Amino acid sequence: MKYFKILFVTFFFLMSNLYAQNLSITYNATKNASDEILALSSEYNLYINGTTSAYYSNNDDSKPYQDQSFIINTDQIGEFKEVNIADNYTAYLVQYLFYKDYKENTLIYNALIGTKKVIIKEDINLIDWTIHSDSKKNILEYECIKATGTFRGREYEAYFAPELSQRGGPWKFDGLPGVILSVKSLDGYYTIEPLEIAKNSTENSEISNVYNDEKIISWDTYKIDFKKWMVKQLKKLKSRSSAGENGSIEITDRIEDLGIGKLSF
Repeated sequence: MKYFKILFVTFFFLMSNLYAQNLSITYNATKNASDEILALSSEYNLYINGTTSAYYSNNDDSKPYQDQSFIINTDQIGEFKEVNIADNYTAYLVQYLFYKDYKENTLIYNALIGTKKVIIKEDINLIDWTIHSDSKKNILEYECIKATGTFRGREYEAYFAPELSQRGGPWKFDGLPGVILSVKSLDGYYTIEPLEIAKNSTENSEISNVYNDEKIISWDTYKIDFKKWMVKQLKKLKSRSSAGENGSIEITDRIEDLGIGKLSF
């Protein structure tokens, strides 16, 4: 019996150590992947230490556009950079950071409403995944299992590696029994692929919540405030239009569906 207890304690320690190991993963995330002009790729780092994680962009400038000939000019405006591209398209680039606290089951991150930065709080487990145990592939030498799920207007296919971590993933993707390495939307709009994985990294032994002193809003409040901003833009558009002219405004270049639709006058 004593020998059995020793074996059990040793096994428990090894498993705890596996799930608590620090991970550092570099990803390449691409939005508008199928559009030659508007495709935007950025590198992100994910740090996981077992209880918390941080996922953030490596740059907040126009670097993702430098391999294209469509960029016209850039302007620094406060905390973000305005990038003017061909076809009268303007992008606002800012460094995004997604902080997850697994003990509290909370996800906190920054976003923009027009040019205003806001901090949003949600639950971590946002997606109801279906695991396909018979569908596997190797990613960066790790065996990964396929999972599918629907999230805010898009269907996704993800691959997670149980060997690496008990949980975790890039952006808002989480809730699988292993760290998520690869994600793609089935419509081809959004993809996330790993570039490099480092285990037992000392950089992420402690991950602090940088939003502790910030005003935090909910996802529902964000959607309401975003719609108010759209209505304001619509009123500006109407004020510049001639009598009898019709117009509309619609946000289509987004990963998530806000449920707002087209607003017209």
